[in-house]
Amino acid sequence: MHRPIAFLAAFLLSAPWTGSLPQAVSTPEDVIRRIVDQGSLDGHDNKLIGGTGDAAAVILTKILRGRVATRDQMDRILVVLNMAFGSETSGPDAEPKTALFVLRELELSTSDAQLRGRIGRTRKYVEEEFSKSNDAGKPCWLIHMAPPYRQDFMEPSPQK
Repeated sequence: MHRPIAFLAAFLLSAPWTGSLPQAVSTPEDVIRRIVDQGSLDGHDNKLIGGTGDAAAVILTKILRGRVATRDQMDRILVVLNMAFGSETSGPDAEPKTALFVLRELELSTSDAQLRGRIGRTRKYVEEEFSKSNDAGKPCWLIHMAPPYRQDFMEPSPQK
């Protein structure tokens, strides 16, 4: 009887204790750098990058400054931009100014027709997501509550 308990105690005491060790905190820049440079994606990455919009494109420009992206890195950049604009965003980062700049630079730096097609699809996707966002030029109360604006609103109705 004492043998199984002694064995279990010895096993538990020899196992490394990880319950109180803090996990490393990843910033969006760390995650985007890992995706672009190493090509590794974690399930948590989409939660961290999703909905960041143009802020992810700004991070991409910071990471890629002074470098020429390889074909694989260009594909990974497209993945990052798709994730960043994947959730409907609102606010200043919803407008894809830097993202469109990054996509234009990618398109100018490759002659691969297939990659150019993927860049074009990503551009279209980013623009569509922006047009869906509440910050596409209309206040959210107008989008959700107001009826369509009529030009003849102040004109008297015709007499019958």
